[in-house]
Amino acid sequence: MMMQERFRAARTLLASLLLYALLSSGVSAAPLTAADVQSLRSDIASMTAAFERGDAEPLIARTHPSLKAMAGGPDAFAELTRHALAQLRDIGISFVSQEVGMPTEVYQAGEEEVCFVPRVSVMAVNGTQMKSTTFMIAIRSKGGTTWTYLDGAGLRKNPEMIYQLLPGLARDVPLPPNTLE
Repeated sequence: MMMQERFRAARTLLASLLLYALLSSGVSAAPLTAADVQSLRSDIASMTAAFERGDAEPLIARTHPSLKAMAGGPDAFAELTRHALAQLRDIGISFVSQEVGMPTEVYQAGEEEVCFVPRVSVMAVNGTQMKSTTFMIAIRSKGGTTWTYLDGAGLRKNPEMIYQLLPGLARDVPLPPNTLE
């Protein structure tokens, strides 16, 4: 009888510790509404389609202010983005296809909320195709409805930059794949 009580007490203690660990985790996520999912996927598809056609303006308009500030302000960011698009065209990069995946849950990042939207693009350079598996970071004010974006492809060489751009984002938030093949 004494052994059963010890086993029950140990099991209760273990369950309590597990529950505490789950509830006190740094990652706090919430689901998106169906309208949010549709809006995010549509926004990203239209921004990337415009960029592929040579129009950087939608991307410039919807980029999160943290990246614009890092680039030297909105005007400097706009100039850099237009120049980058022109360089892509000059070196012969063409866009073959794109696919926008399903957004993740929403994570808290200080006074903002973020989610990650997987994206796969196929590009051609001088007849050779490359596949980019990356994500867009969608950001809005807590409880807000207007999303701004950051392109996760820019984090390939410097993944820590996400914490400069979004300092309130917990470091244990899982990021989607970010590869170029």
